[in-house]
Parts: sequence; C-alpha cells; structure tokens
Amino acid sequence: MKRRDFIRTLSAAAALPLAGAAAGAFADTYPSKPIRLVVTQGTGSGSDVIGRLLATKLGERLKQSVYVENKAGGGGIIGHQFVLEQPADGYTLLLSTTAPLVVVPAMNRNARFRLNDFTPVAAALRSPYLVLVGTGPDSPRSLQELTRRLASTHSSYSSSGTGTLTHLATEMYLQQAKVEATHVPYKGSGQSLADLAGGQVLFSTDSPIAAGALMRGGRLRALAVTSAQRLATYPDVPTMAELGHPGLTLNTMGGLFGPPKLPAAVVERIGTEMAAVLSSPEVKAQFAAMETEPLAMPVEAFRAQMLKDAPVWEAVVARLGITAD
Repeated sequence: MKRRDFIRTLSAAAALPLAGAAAGAFADTYPSKPIRLVVTQGTGSGSDVIGRLLATKLGERLKQSVYVENKAGGGGIIGHQFVLEQPADGYTLLLSTTAPLVVVPAMNRNARFRLNDFTPVAAALRSPYLVLVGTGPDSPRSLQELTRRLASTHSSYSSSGTGTLTHLATEMYLQQAKVEATHVPYKGSGQSLADLAGGQVLFSTDSPIAAGALMRGGRLRALAVTSAQRLATYPDVPTMAELGHPGLTLNTMGGLFGPPKLPAAVVERIGTEMAAVLSSPEVKAQFAAMETEPLAMPVEAFRAQMLKDAPVWEAVVARLGITAD
C-alpha cells in the first residue's frame, strides 16, 4: 500500500469513533431548541387543526416547544419547497399528505419535488372517502342505484377542486363502473357539498370530516366508504369492496417529513414520541371527532405504503390529462 493511501485509511478509521460519538451526542441533546412544524394549508383548515394538536402533544413529550408555521399556497408547493431548503437538523418538519406529496407534483410542473425528496419521519393519519348524495326524494339510496342512474341519465358530480383526491377517487369509481358523469369542480369542500345537498349535482366524493356536519343534519347520505373496513361512526355504510369494487379501497395518508438526509437519530426520536402521542386516549378521541384515524405504524412501512399508493394516483392524473400550472 502506498504511504498516502495508508494515511488516508488510517485517518478514515480514526474518524469513525468520532462520527459515532458525534451522532450519540446529537441524539442525547436533541431537541435543544424549538421545532417548527410547517403546515401547507391556512389557519383553521383540517390540516392546521391536526398540526396544532400534534405540535402541542409532541412538544409535551419532547419537553421542547413545537410550533406550527402556516405556509399556504400553490396547492402545498410553497410549503413543501420551503422545507426542502431547510437544514437537515430536525428543527424544521413538515406535515403533509398524499395529495400535495404525490398528486400535485404529478400535475403541476411548478412543483420541483417528489415524494422521494423528503425524509419520512413518522406516520400520523389516515382518512378514507365517502360517496355522497343528497337526501331529496329523488336521490339514490344505494351505490347500485347511483350506478344505474349514471348509466341511463346524463348527470354531474362535484368535487373540492380539479386534481384533488376527491376528484380522482370519483373518476376511479366511474371508470370501474363503466359509466360517465360531468365533473363540476369547486374551490373547496364547503360549497361543493352545499350544492350537493341543494340538488345542483347528483353526487360527490369527499372526506368524512368535510361531510360530517351535513350528514348529521340529515342533508347528505353516504352510499359507500373507500376504507378497508366500515367506519365505527357510520357502521351502516358499506365499503366499496363490499359493493363489488375491491380496487377502490382508497385513503389519504399523512405524516411528518423532513428535508433530505435527516439524521437517523431525529427520525428515531420523533417516531418514538409520535407513536406515544397517537396512542394516547385524548388524541384518539380528538381524531375520532374529526373522523380521522391516528396512524401509528413503523416509518418504513409508512414510506412503503406511500410509495405503493403513488403510482395509482399518478396514473389517474395521467389518464385524465390533468394539469395545473
């Protein structure tokens, strides 16, 4: 071995214990200052409410302040690209879900990121979708009746916006049922579901949290749910699989992410504390009130499921030719 190569090898070997010691010291002291949790929707949104709940409970576990910083705009693009530009030190984390991480980059060339650009840190939530109709005398009373109506009569459906998961989930149902309907996009679930209740459109697909108040008020009826099992809050609503659509077990998933190359010590620490947060009776009760499931699962399983789901949504975007520049 040449002398200079021998010196390099010796130096690298000597550095290994130092690197291990540094990592250990980091793990022992992290976090030593407040942690910023970026939420890519505005104050009062569903993501914001969940983000603030998680920030408070995570801060209690870490014995360090965790605060929410809202960076709304561009369908989540602004907040996601901001996080990618931050130091990989564990002091800036991102709360995100399937739509901005997978669907937005697939249809918007201004999104200069992909799911793999982020470091998954911890799973947090999972929520299915409901196929919804109004409660007027002519409204379908079952998914089978809705499908027959669509096969025989030109009808329309609403969504919370073009390219949203509510839009894509409906298109997947239409494709599998071999029927058609005109898409009427809205800027958010509120007006979409209000017009559905008012009879302006025949049906819609949306989240339980968005539809809950109108369902409890008797103005909307759920015909099916896209979860693998029936929801405890709506035990009489069958799953799409029960109704002959096994390929329509669809959920939005969400969790905490960080910039690339986030230290393993950060991922392990936050993951451990998040598991404790999500298993607490108080957090479970608050998630249940929002019709959302706390998703406690190993981070690698969470990453694998997100990667498995991504091509499904991307294929629908491609088939529909959706763009949003």
